[in-house]
Amino acid sequence: MAGMQLSVFQQTSQVSFFDADVRLRMSPVAYWRVLQNAAAGHAALLSAATENLRKSGQTWMLSKMRVDIDRHPLLGESLTVETWPSTRIKGARAYRDYVLKDSKGELCARATSLWVIVDLATRKPVRIPDNIVALCIDPGYPIPSLEDGSLAPPSQPTSSTNFTAYWSDADQNEHVNNLAMVRWAVDSLPLLHLEANDLVSLEAHYRAEVSIGDQLQVDTAIDGDNIQQVIRKGETIVALVHSCWRSSDSSSVAP
Repeated sequence: MAGMQLSVFQQTSQVSFFDADVRLRMSPVAYWRVLQNAAAGHAALLSAATENLRKSGQTWMLSKMRVDIDRHPLLGESLTVETWPSTRIKGARAYRDYVLKDSKGELCARATSLWVIVDLATRKPVRIPDNIVALCIDPGYPIPSLEDGSLAPPSQPTSSTNFTAYWSDADQNEHVNNLAMVRWAVDSLPLLHLEANDLVSLEAHYRAEVSIGDQLQVDTAIDGDNIQQVIRKGETIVALVHSCWRSSDSSSVAP
């Protein structure tokens, strides 16, 4: 039982005013933040937090992440994140899975992510520590799968939006954090789309680092419920984002 408690980390939170969108539902960026906060808490417990790694000249970097939403929590709801290192871990590839539950223990969202530990001097991945590999577990939740290869960029974008990377977008590595890129992708969508639809799933693949002051362009292609997006810095692909949406139905977000 003690091993299970160490392998599966729990963190409680609440949908705060700053986590809610204009319709008082948990926003797409809030899912990214809440889930990764729990991952950071677990890493700290395992002495594998970014702060620990930086002492050895290393850091965690997110390569891919996908969130599937079963029900959007509303402002003020109490939530519990459960997260664990997945049994799919291999070599330098560390998979971490998550579920987000409401106060009744019912699933609100399920997620998976792919992380690598990078040597800050060489910018190359290093092997995942044995103490993390030893804790890999599969609690049996229906976790979504990440695309094996790279997501496809939109072949015929329907719109383009420009952004600048600012100081407030950067993390302790002085690079733009992955939440900012999700925010750029969502903010690039038409207002009418955001007002009329609910997010069902979002998958992001991160390909290159972005520094403070960089100029970015988000190209978007909307095909019914499915959206393909690419974030570019000049000719360099920084991130690829695919999302699925459905027409809003108030019954789908009721607690």
